[in-house]
Amino acid sequence: MTPVLPAPAWNQPPRTLNSLAASDSLSMSDVALLSEATTSTLSRLWFDSAWLDKISGTTLQSLLAVIPGLMDYVSHRSRTRRIDNALRQCVDIGLEVSATTIDALVRQGSGIHVATALAAAASVVHGDHRSAYAKLTRCWGAQPDAALDALFNSGPEALLSDPASFVTHAARMVETNTGNENSLHRTVGSGILVHKLTKMEGAPPIATSHETPQRSSAFSYRSAAIGVILNSDDIAESVRYRSNLESSSLLQRNEIWSMASYSTDLIQTSDFSIPSTLSLSDTANIVLSDVNSRSEAYLHYLITAAIPAVLAHDPKFGHAKARLIEALELRIDHGISDRNALTACIALLKRIS
Repeated sequence: MTPVLPAPAWNQPPRTLNSLAASDSLSMSDVALLSEATTSTLSRLWFDSAWLDKISGTTLQSLLAVIPGLMDYVSHRSRTRRIDNALRQCVDIGLEVSATTIDALVRQGSGIHVATALAAAASVVHGDHRSAYAKLTRCWGAQPDAALDALFNSGPEALLSDPASFVTHAARMVETNTGNENSLHRTVGSGILVHKLTKMEGAPPIATSHETPQRSSAFSYRSAAIGVILNSDDIAESVRYRSNLESSSLLQRNEIWSMASYSTDLIQTSDFSIPSTLSLSDTANIVLSDVNSRSEAYLHYLITAAIPAVLAHDPKFGHAKARLIEALELRIDHGISDRNALTACIALLKRIS
């Protein structure tokens, strides 16, 4: 298959300032008057389709204030260039990319995350592990997850026409992971690969243990455990994880850090710190959505591990405790077939009501 370039639906050709201004019936004289940019500067850029590469930051800011739609155009061009650069990195390393999937993800609002995910894939296959870990870390979160999942997908929604090479290199990268055990990029980047590979294959690509003194190992263990739960839909896996979580303060802290940083509640820092006053409102929203939609094995994990961890840190549950009670009652009403999950759900409801 011949590598394809991005679909025209989102990779629109660059436009001149003249074209952008004319869309709102503005002449160069109008823009010069309103923006106070010099005529000589505008005349140099006005008919140049590459004007965005040549304009100064000060002049751009003045034009953004007077040309309607310019902000959207600049944002679009920035995203397009990032995707183009990442796509070419993939093509250079031999990864064939689906323009159709890129287009679909862009339309879903994941354009910038597609660029990061593709660049990460290229670094993984190229063997540039340091760069790969850094880029993968930027993919940690609820918003980038769709693009990241598409990297490992082998179906019609796959980003890579044949992900086998990428998956093989990703597994090898995890197996040979060395260096600063607790560095942010290695911890999160390696953990992401462990999670995605485990969710895809059903078993972790490396041995992980809950009996660990290292933050990176705790993150990796959780990544594998959640991956197994999602793959197998086995309540026993959730029971095992909850039991190990209760016996380890490091795993408990890692549970909160993982959920809060996956949402927009916590900015990742190299010391993995968690402010004691942190409100977990976005984390709560993600949990509430999962309570409504996930499998019973994952529901059991939420009820016995995730939600208690959130409540221990933020007793108000991100100011959404009433919504949590409503969501749990609704899930019970819809029916929970597994006795362990149902019992745990009722117990949690009694505790928080």
